[in-house]
Amino acid sequence: MKRVLATALMMLSGTASADVLEDLIVVAPLDTSVRGEGLHGEVLAAAVVRPKYSGSETSSVVALPLINISYNDTFYFNVHRLGYWLPWKSEDEKVRFGLLAEQQRGFEASDGALLRGMSERETATEAGFNIAWDSPIGYLDFAYLNDVSDTHKGSAVKLMFSTRLIERGKLFIKASGGFERMSQRAVSYYYGVRPDEVTAARPQYISADSTIHTYFALDARYRISKRWSLDGHLSNNKMGEQVEHSPIVDKTNVTVAYLAAGWHF
Repeated sequence: MKRVLATALMMLSGTASADVLEDLIVVAPLDTSVRGEGLHGEVLAAAVVRPKYSGSETSSVVALPLINISYNDTFYFNVHRLGYWLPWKSEDEKVRFGLLAEQQRGFEASDGALLRGMSERETATEAGFNIAWDSPIGYLDFAYLNDVSDTHKGSAVKLMFSTRLIERGKLFIKASGGFERMSQRAVSYYYGVRPDEVTAARPQYISADSTIHTYFALDARYRISKRWSLDGHLSNNKMGEQVEHSPIVDKTNVTVAYLAAGWHF
């Protein structure tokens, strides 16, 4: 089962996409145009600006496909989340329960000066469940995920709320915000420094506790036609206290942005 989840995520997102997009933190709810019977979706050709690794002061620009697809409003893949909505839902169909899997980005020693001489941190596959409420004022999603790849052996709790600020003609703008609680094991794996990685400038580090990242994001879309759109994204993630203490982190406010052309089907 673990291999199936990891393989499915890699096939849909590709190595490059998975290596970038968890920095966005936000997994926005599927656009209503993607929902419905049959196969629906959108593919965005995006130029993404993001840090070389989470916590790096140096940013890079990467060209990536961003994929958002849904089949019968039951199975879906949304940026880096692979999910399945369970048959049960509330009477008004506003509250739903689902199963999901995501990937947590790792790094290589070549990704930054502070990482030189360190061992690679592998990308982890996390799986769990979520509860979503399509409320009158916005979309609320709570998710619990556990490492099923035995990479960091930790867990994550995520809460996200999004609401449309502007929906006028061909333009809509959406705001999102929330938090992610990363477990102590996950923090120590990705941001810790092992005894054999210690240098004069890089002391040993093990996280003392779990930590909480908070974020805010704005997304905009302009519909050129039924099939095409122009999209933009800007998000800022404030990394948690235990990550701030890590000697391999030199920036704790992670900013990610992209501009994209979208094709819809």
